[in-house]
Amino acid sequence: MFEIRVVCNAADTGPVTAALEAAFRTGAVRRYPSRSAPGQERLYVTADHQPDPAGQPARTWPSPDAAYAGAPVLTDELAWVAETVAAAADRSGPADRTFCLRRAAALDRIALLDDTLHVSSDTPEVATEAARHLLALDRNAGDDSRSAGTVPPHTLDAARDPRGYVRQEYAVWHRRNLAAADRPVRGAK
Repeated sequence: MFEIRVVCNAADTGPVTAALEAAFRTGAVRRYPSRSAPGQERLYVTADHQPDPAGQPARTWPSPDAAYAGAPVLTDELAWVAETVAAAADRSGPADRTFCLRRAAALDRIALLDDTLHVSSDTPEVATEAARHLLALDRNAGDDSRSAGTVPPHTLDAARDPRGYVRQEYAVWHRRNLAAADRPVRGAK
């Protein structure tokens, strides 16, 4: 979901609104006079992508329980993220994908916990931003992307639910690491 702002001639608000409604699922359009140009209006609308035109439902992401089955305790994961940040303080350059993935997964788990406990916080937004960062990292990697799930990073499904994308990627990454260490995956079927 996102917010769109358009400045247009007052006479064009109808066609502009119709075009937005055709391209996106939209909420109510809020109209205000332009602050700087007489005869123009500012339109604000909350929008979301239309369902897949082929009629295919959005792909199903792993549930949080499935994605984080056998994952380290949340406090251990947060400690790893903090240690990695501290170790990287003296070097510059982009963070690696594993760090971005584990940070996004830890924030997702905190947001899920907040939701379960009915805690009001900005953690869901922070988790979504961290997920979008991982998604952008994977998209920009192109053919070099280490994305391993069934939903590639460039798809509309991934854009619609970046936290679902994180769960998918974390589940695959975690299972690969356990397999590489020859340890059983707890909770996996």
